[in-house]
Amino acid sequence: MNDPSLIVSTNVDGAPVRIGERVKVVSHSSDGTISAGFLGHTGVVVALVYDDPVAQYPADPLIQVRVDGLGEDLFFMDELVPEWASAPLPRTPREKKAERPRPTVWRVQ
Repeated sequence: MNDPSLIVSTNVDGAPVRIGERVKVVSHSSDGTISAGFLGHTGVVVALVYDDPVAQYPADPLIQVRVDGLGEDLFFMDELVPEWASAPLPRTPREKKAERPRPTVWRVQ
């Protein structure tokens, strides 16, 4: 039996992620197959897996992610968020100023 799967460990034009990109595993699994141990962890994309290359290539691969201390697993794109997208936004100068404590003013009468 021939296995039509295509496993790619280099960047693919049109793929939703890049090899080496840091991603966070989130709980948007529609079918409940996500490995619970990986939830909330950040890992690195190591490969793109196309089980049915004719239908999936290039935009719909399974994404192989390596998480330090846990190993590797395959995820759908909706189960991953790029690390930059889950990072807090930088504060504006106005927000930084609002966070500074105001000096106490004592009035003598």
